[in-house]
Amino acid sequence: MAEKRRDNRGIVLEKGESQEKTGRYRYRYYDDRGVSHDVYSWRLRPEDAAPEGKKYGESLRELEAQIQKDMIENIKAWGTGITVNKLAEEYLQQHKPYWQPTTYNNLESMYRVHIKNKIGKRKINKITADTIENFYSELLNDKKKPVQIGTITAINKVMNGTFILAVKKNLIRNNPVTGCVGNVKKKNNIEKKSKHSLEAQEQHDLLEFIENDTVYSKHYNLFYLLAWTGCRIGELLGLTWYDLDFSREIITIDHQLVYTEVDGKRQFVISETKTESGQREIPMLADVKEILLEMRREAGWDKVITVKKPQISVNDTKPFVFKNGKGNLYQPGSIRTALQMAVVKYNKVTGANLQDVTPHTFRHSFCCWLCENVAGENTMDDIKYIQSIMGHRDASTTLNIYTELRKGNAAEKHEMLKKKAARC
Repeated sequence: MAEKRRDNRGIVLEKGESQEKTGRYRYRYYDDRGVSHDVYSWRLRPEDAAPEGKKYGESLRELEAQIQKDMIENIKAWGTGITVNKLAEEYLQQHKPYWQPTTYNNLESMYRVHIKNKIGKRKINKITADTIENFYSELLNDKKKPVQIGTITAINKVMNGTFILAVKKNLIRNNPVTGCVGNVKKKNNIEKKSKHSLEAQEQHDLLEFIENDTVYSKHYNLFYLLAWTGCRIGELLGLTWYDLDFSREIITIDHQLVYTEVDGKRQFVISETKTESGQREIPMLADVKEILLEMRREAGWDKVITVKKPQISVNDTKPFVFKNGKGNLYQPGSIRTALQMAVVKYNKVTGANLQDVTPHTFRHSFCCWLCENVAGENTMDDIKYIQSIMGHRDASTTLNIYTELRKGNAAEKHEMLKKKAARC
């Protein structure tokens, strides 16, 4: 019988265990490919003390137990040298064909700017929930260039996808990213900001101010159509004369205009709508038809007759409804900036206090208006109708995000219920 191997204290070493001349212990194991891997520790057993001046760490046999458990559960312990960067890049490339260009560019930017050179170099199996929460908190509280919680949410999408991939590859058991954003919000006292619509009078007064302002009146038609169509900014900027049916008083939305990076260069791209349900028909309400007819006449398109909608290209801007003074397409960012500046001027001149008004605020307000004015006896049909106009993927978006009671509406509804209850 072969003599049992022992360490320098006379303790019997088990299969795969050895001790170096320095006193450090090593455990060697083989993966399912027959490739050897080594782990090290200055302690053999959990009860052993670490040599003076050496890192305490997990004992060798604790590491062995974890490796054996991983192998039984098919967790590929030998793959734990893979970094966050490696899997994040794989995750982005896997999903690139299925995302809109703007979505991919935004998430790739989040990875490149915030993840790659910070937490990205760390090994997947060394990342815990605490690691991620601390990472997010440091970004939020950076003294030189703090980020907003919206940016953290975008970063979290990349991190979450990366670690879901790690779980699928059996590199780790659980996704440590789950719940981190919520915990970070609590730790940093960040309250969820609800999206608010403009009151009917607020919207009327703001649009009237813009219409009569010497600087911002050139954007009045665009803002008015945002307010009374509920279009997303990219959908409206991508609108062409071919998308308007004046006989039926219908606007067809089947694409959007995005300004994004393609092959390293920023440029306009005609893209699909945000979701499949985003392809829809919108009725021409309020003064929408009259404004569009006047715009068409001024553009010289009232005499153009088309039987079939041609292929739209950003290289030919003539069919687009909205163009700047030079005949070029508008970048969504420039419209957002113009609206913000118009609101600042409106507040200063009128003494109003409108805050956080964006192009999407008009969409939000339009949906609220629909909910207040469409809902009748057949509520579910009405909600589905509103959903179709807004292009929401499912009715829960319509119900949970947009249907807020505006000021004064609650009191009216209270009175209506009192009258109905009185008859019971």
